[in-house]
Amino acid sequence: MTRTLRHLVPSLRTTSGKLGIVAFLTTFFVLAGSTAGFAYWQSSLSVTSAVNAADLTIATSNLTGATFGNDVLVSTGSITATNSTTTTSTKTGTVALTVTGTGTLANKVSRQVWTTTSAANCTAAATVPTGTTSTLWSTSLSLPSTLAPQASAIYCVRSSIATRESVATAGGALTFTPNVSGTITIGNFTGSASAAATQATQYIYPSFGAQDVTHWFWIRPNFENASYNYCLDVSGGATTAGTIVISYGCKPSGAINQQWKFTSYTNANGNVYYTIQPRNSTGLRIDNTSSTSSGAGVIVDTAGAVASSTDQQWQLQQVSAGVFEFVNAYSGMCMTSPNGSTQNLGQISQAACNGSQYQQFMISQAFETFTCKIVNNTGTATDAFTWAWTAAATGLYHVIFTRGATSVELATPASGSTGASVLYSTLAGYGAGTYNVTFVDANGTLVGLGTAVVGSSITNSSCTATDPSV
Repeated sequence: MTRTLRHLVPSLRTTSGKLGIVAFLTTFFVLAGSTAGFAYWQSSLSVTSAVNAADLTIATSNLTGATFGNDVLVSTGSITATNSTTTTSTKTGTVALTVTGTGTLANKVSRQVWTTTSAANCTAAATVPTGTTSTLWSTSLSLPSTLAPQASAIYCVRSSIATRESVATAGGALTFTPNVSGTITIGNFTGSASAAATQATQYIYPSFGAQDVTHWFWIRPNFENASYNYCLDVSGGATTAGTIVISYGCKPSGAINQQWKFTSYTNANGNVYYTIQPRNSTGLRIDNTSSTSSGAGVIVDTAGAVASSTDQQWQLQQVSAGVFEFVNAYSGMCMTSPNGSTQNLGQISQAACNGSQYQQFMISQAFETFTCKIVNNTGTATDAFTWAWTAAATGLYHVIFTRGATSVELATPASGSTGASVLYSTLAGYGAGTYNVTFVDANGTLVGLGTAVVGSSITNSSCTATDPSV
């Protein structure tokens, strides 16, 4: 360079020469400096235009709105995290996802998470890869990854409830909030995103394990028609396997095909289920025909081995005092009564539990033995009409006397009572004559009938008792 400068500038002593050198050097350094400055600015511009920000997008599918029921204890959805950064660079982003859940149910629902190539693969039929761990939703789970621009990381998420009993609650419903949050880092840029969902249980109530297994009962849908009360009924009083079970107007007599006995069974998980036999044919059991279809009809079928015949096992879930859902062990569906206004509403079926009155039933104990006699037949103030029956647990009972337009309740025996007495003098105060007597339990079920004939004295009075079972 020195040689070149000397060759170009023959004399450094002249004024004009000095000015020439200064002009030349100024021009040289300006050009050199501007070229270097331009190169640096251009490099900075390239970085700035390549990444204006780091953007992350998180999407979920089938996580929001997932609802568990007695028949659905598993839900499968997906999480998709996308590097949505607008960039001309190919630089990858470092992504950190955190998956967790909040709420009471989060401590009861487990999850399994695995990678996949498409969210469409995350279905109920998808097989969880071997080695995939299971953790509760309440436990934080980290899912690190690196993503090129516009690339996505996709995860299948399977949520599972071990047993319906583990999430049973008096209100029938629990909820929790699955949360997915994440960050993406590209160079000095960081972006974040999050997504939240809601999952819940519905119509899963506590199992009732205290049902009497000794006596006979009516099973009544929890509704009344203006014309009839309804009872579960073996159609036509048939005694053959395959006969349908119907919802039929409760009968005041000859009701043996409307009475049922429960036999308890405790499964391997320690949960109590019942098989239900009709009184008119004790070798049969209520059966859902081994169906998992909504609308499948309910029949009576030959009793199977209790442990293996889950189609004949029914869990009594207590909706409220004295009111139950009957949940089939095989299908997880609820016994369902048809509705209408005729005496025979039609066949009982099963459907996903929905909380309707057509899936709620009351259980009323039959008297089984029922008698009446005159007590203290001595013409004294203690003379009485006295009815006696097998102790039953579905009182309080209402004993109602009706003659013509006169109807009066004169006794209210408590649950567990074995009888009721009404003084002759009390009933005679309403006038002599024949009174029809009805015995109604706390569910409104007619459990007994009778008469009381009030004569001029106790000596010419009488009473009867009629068990509707026979």
